[in-house]
Amino acid sequence: MAIVESIHFSPVKSLALLSAERATVTARGLAEDRRFMVLDAAGRVVTQRQIGRLTQVRAEYESESDTLSMSFPGGRVVSGRPELGEPSASLLWGRIVQGRNVRGEWADALSDFCGSKLTLMKSDTPGACFDEYPISLISQASIDRLSGMSGGAKVFEAERFRPTLLLSGCEAHEEDSWLGKGLSIGDRLRLRLVSRDPRCAITTLDPRSGERDFDTLRLILSYRPNPRAAYLGVYGIVELAGVVSAGDEVKVTI
Repeated sequence: MAIVESIHFSPVKSLALLSAERATVTARGLAEDRRFMVLDAAGRVVTQRQIGRLTQVRAEYESESDTLSMSFPGGRVVSGRPELGEPSASLLWGRIVQGRNVRGEWADALSDFCGSKLTLMKSDTPGACFDEYPISLISQASIDRLSGMSGGAKVFEAERFRPTLLLSGCEAHEEDSWLGKGLSIGDRLRLRLVSRDPRCAITTLDPRSGERDFDTLRLILSYRPNPRAAYLGVYGIVELAGVVSAGDEVKVTI
């Protein structure tokens, strides 16, 4: 029986991944997940693909009080209510995400830490900053299989793959067989799996330091060859909003 092992999110896209025991899931994914994005001086989205050490920064956001906190290695903390400035927009996965630049110390702190001029943008719409689809899902068994394929060279952490939902209680790559089907989770939540997840260079980075430490993509392709991408895990959409909790049973439906 597949169950939700853990739930993951990040209020600022590509910063440290956080965990929750319970989360509200809207049509656009986990509530307030990736509400903010980091942009470069040209207004382009910046992720760990460009600056791996972003994963060392921990962001927390309380939507009710509109309070954003960022904690940096070395003890620097920037916290408060984000003051929104001029309108902004950036291209993300073929679509334009509209928002407003955030005034204050957050951008300065990120720029200082990363060594380049960065801006923080808050999207106008919660959940607008997802990648291809709002939900990513992978089983621990699939991650364990990948570790086994390394011949003892690497034990992979689930955080490296930044899943919205990590599942246990199923076979390795069983989630692939659910494509096109629905998932019923908890009392109300309904997902539909629509695509395999094409992995990127972020999976080659240590999720704690952001330093490259293993050619994860090459390893995936060594036993799951595909001319298009190194696929691991699946993407889903939300058909019926609800609440997900760690330990919830996952039922496959039509």
